[in-house]
Amino acid sequence: MQPLILMAIVAVAAVGLGMGFLAPGFDLNVQQLGAQEEDLVSPITSASVDFQILAYTDNAPHSQKLVFYNVIDKCSFHSPQDFGSNGVIICKLSDIDSDIVAEGRLVLTTAGYEGSTTTYIPIDQVVTANANEVQNIFDVKIIVLGDNPTP
Repeated sequence: MQPLILMAIVAVAAVGLGMGFLAPGFDLNVQQLGAQEEDLVSPITSASVDFQILAYTDNAPHSQKLVFYNVIDKCSFHSPQDFGSNGVIICKLSDIDSDIVAEGRLVLTTAGYEGSTTTYIPIDQVVTANANEVQNIFDVKIIVLGDNPTP
């Protein structure tokens, strides 16, 4: 008799544990967890990015040989949408390990960004010398911050 009761307890426990796994999932919008909060809206829906390459020569480390470097000097940004003043456009360059190795930031003036205008973002922060060399860059990320991050 006791093995039968033990089997019944195990069966009830298995059914109870399985119910949580069989329940339908639900979506959670984390931006709405705070009081009086709403979803943030992106200032643009599409963008095109290109690079301006700078070629220069320098002596190789620990040598007097002349070496040619091709580095990404600027990111070229273009979007068909306008967005307001005091926005920021950030261009991040990453290597094959997805580590950010170079970055440029353009703070927009009171005029903002006028759609269909090509804007250049100078790459002015690098992790190491020549980190923005063309052969070292694997991916680019563009971050566009509007003037007011509310809907």
